[in-house]
Amino acid sequence: MGYEYDALPDDPDDYLRRRAELIDAAAALPSFSRRAGACELWLSDPARAADGWEQAQLVFGERSVRVTCMSALSAMVRADLRALPALLGGARYVDDDGEPAAF
Repeated sequence: MGYEYDALPDDPDDYLRRRAELIDAAAALPSFSRRAGACELWLSDPARAADGWEQAQLVFGERSVRVTCMSALSAMVRADLRALPALLGGARYVDDDGEPAAF
């Protein structure tokens, strides 16, 4: 397993109301790789090796988005992870210890 972070929306109630449309919006990010179920997306640089790991998993929970980084992040995936808080209507990243995090 890689490193895990949570994107905590500024307005959790609005996030929960709009979660389905936010998932669809995140699926339009340039590094979108695939969807696995209703609330899980994977991001990866299209230039990665065909047999390489996907780089980041996004799981859209009820109150936050769990981001798990599976391998080193490309510039494209980092840019998409930096764009995610704005897509959520405002959010901040924290690590497993609750400390601020950034990409």
